[in-house]
Formats: sequence, C-alpha cells, structure tokens
Amino acid sequence: MRSTTADFLPAPCSAAASIVGKLGKGGMGEVFRADDLKLGQQVALKFLPPEVDHDPARLTQLHTEVRMARQVSHPNVCRVYDIDEVDGHTFLSMEYVDGEDLASLIRRIGRFPEERGLEISRQVCSGLAAAHERGVIHRDFKPANVMLDGTGRVRITDFGVAGISGEALRAGTPAYMAPEQLAGNEVTARSDIYALGLVLYEVFTGKRALEGKNLAELIHRREQSGITPPSAIVRDLSPEIESAIMRCLRPDPAERPSSALGVAASLPGGDPLAAALAAGETPSPEMVAAAGSHEAVSARAALAGAAWVVLSLLAILVMYERVMLINRVPPAKSPAALQDRAEEALQKLGCGDAVAGRVTGMGVSLDVARYLGSTSQAPDRWRLLENGRPETFLLWHRTSPRTLVSWGAENALKGTNPPLAIAGMTLVVVDGSGRLA
Repeated sequence: MRSTTADFLPAPCSAAASIVGKLGKGGMGEVFRADDLKLGQQVALKFLPPEVDHDPARLTQLHTEVRMARQVSHPNVCRVYDIDEVDGHTFLSMEYVDGEDLASLIRRIGRFPEERGLEISRQVCSGLAAAHERGVIHRDFKPANVMLDGTGRVRITDFGVAGISGEALRAGTPAYMAPEQLAGNEVTARSDIYALGLVLYEVFTGKRALEGKNLAELIHRREQSGITPPSAIVRDLSPEIESAIMRCLRPDPAERPSSALGVAASLPGGDPLAAALAAGETPSPEMVAAAGSHEAVSARAALAGAAWVVLSLLAILVMYERVMLINRVPPAKSPAALQDRAEEALQKLGCGDAVAGRVTGMGVSLDVARYLGSTSQAPDRWRLLENGRPETFLLWHRTSPRTLVSWGAENALKGTNPPLAIAGMTLVVVDGSGRLA
C-alpha cells in the first residue's frame, strides 16, 4: 500500500514529498524511498531511531556529521542533502540510488570474477578516499553500505555514524570494526582501511573474513584463529590482490596502507591517477604520490623505457644535424658580423644618425630549396645550396627615428612590421656573406 508523508509529517510539510516505499531497516534507522514533489526527483529519507531523537548530545553530533558529509562530492559516494525533523522524528534526506547493495549481491551470486572485482574495488577505494580527504571517517563501512546502481557504478552510502578522524567512538557493525574501534580507542582513516580489507575479502572470495555469533566470539576468532588467507578459498587468486587485502587487515593501524588510494595502487593494474582524470577530477598530491609508488613496472621495463628515451634523443640530435637548414647551409659570416655590415652601409648612405629604435633579425629564402625539391631526386641535390649563390640566409636591420612598435599585440617586430610609414625609417638586407641583397 502506498503511503504519503502525511503519515509522518505535519500538514504544512505533507506536500513537500511523497513516500513511495520502505527500502530497508538497520541499526541506525529505517530508510524510505520518496519523491521530492518540489524538485521532481527521487530521494531517500532515513528516519533515525527514537533514542537519537531524545539525545541532545547525539543530535548535535549528528548535525556536525551531516555538515561534514555534505562536503563529500564524488561519483562513487551517495550525496547527503540535509537533516530535518517532523513531529519530533529526526530524518536525513539523501540521494536515492536505484540498485542493489554489495552484501545482497554477494549472497545472491557469490564472489565476483577477478576483473569485475578489481573494477568494483578501485571505485570503492576512490569513493572512500574522497571522504577521507575531507576528514570524514565512515566508521560503519561494510558491503551493505556499498551500492551498485543501475549502471553498475559503486556508490558508498550511509555515513550515519561518520565522524571526524581521531574521535573515539565504539559504533558501527562489530564484524567490520577495526581492532582499535572494537576497543573504543581512537578511530582514524586506517580504521576504515581495515573495514575496506574486509569488504574486498568478500568481493574476491564470496565469504566473510570473520564469523561470530557475538562480539566476544568475533574478538576471540580474530585474536586466536586469525584470518584465513583469501588464496586458501580461491586457489587462483592473484597474489597482488591477496597481499593488498592482508595489508589492510594488519592489527596495528600503523602497518596498514595510509590511504585507500594506496590500496587501489597496489591492486593489479591499479592506476588511480588515470581513473581520476577519466572522471574529470583534479588529482590531489596524495593521488599523484600513490600512483607514483605503484610497483607494477618491472626493472626490465624501466630499463627498456630509459633506453628508448636515450635512443630517441640521439635520433633527434642526428636529424637536427642533418636536416636543419642552418646546419646544412650555415651563413658565411656570423649574425654579429652581418649586423656590422648593415650598419656600415647605413653610415655610408648617411642614414646612421638620429636613430631612436633599431631591431635586427634573420630571414630565410626558400626559393632555391623549393626549386631543387621539385626538379631533382638526386641524393646530393641539397649540396647545391652550399654554392653560396643565390643566398639562402639573409639578415635584415631596421632603424627608426622613433621607438619601433609592432602592429598587433601578438605580432613581433620584423622587416615589414611596423610598415615603413615614417620619414627616416630604414631597412637594410644583407646576404650571408655581408653583401647588400
């Protein structure tokens, strides 16, 4: 039966949204799918447990957490919109994700194929890293809080117990808590990294890393039995995947990867930098460092790449020496000597006085080169350019009784810019031997 927000909200608010149905229920409240009638889009409304409604300290903390969660904007994170209350019931409004959570998928189909598992893992790492960059710690990270939408894209949800790094809070789901979180000690991003390892364990094996009927049994199995390596369940699992998972599950937080991006980089083929660029994001310094620390490139490949770069540079140098026209047909005199000849010619013509601006440059005449290229296929045809006549390189020298200013802000001064439009302007052109051209 379809119900409306009139069942939950007072009359003035009943036209704001229409509840379509219940999506689920957990330790942090009930979630309903609703239609935002004002904006014309679907949203999810999460009504919190009654004990939260009557706890001023928890409500204050919740407002802080929502304010922080709203700052996280990433394609792999479900957006939190607002917090409100109706008839004394506190609820969160958030983005509605039409899909299935990872826990349900794993129960239904078992473990994912390795390639698909890697794709999901990288997206999970990317979304979790986005929250950590904003200082937001999830603290209840588990497969049930990872959705796959209709397009197959990962969306991390339910920051209901999210908080600031460094807070000591024993909250969340015990089976996915880090040891320090179970002990009620300081919770940091590395606590989420531990939970990330447990989630990846299930993605690639289809089984939980730890099973227990109660908290005491979970702690006992973790401390006494340890965690079964994923390769003991999936024999052909990539060693890199198992290594990445087991590093996340180290009891000492200091021994775990420092970031979710570091986990992504350690997975086979992991390239979080390229993934961020493909998503149109600006890579952070941490992301660049994590991508640079990836050890997937072997020493042999690195040496081969370096050798290729050196050979390419040598080839460019050889081509420069053999192909560049100025190396094939160098001027007979240096540019400084040619400029002296041009100024000497101006003095002899009586035009060397009252000069306020001057500029000199080299020019090239390609007429002979074009002629040789179109009329001859002989291997040594370019040697004809070395005969000296007609000249290939020219030097031009401009003077003006005023400061020379080019026409057009992006144009440079040259032989014809600015035009010779002021009395007293001169232009002298000499060839590579210093003769007037």
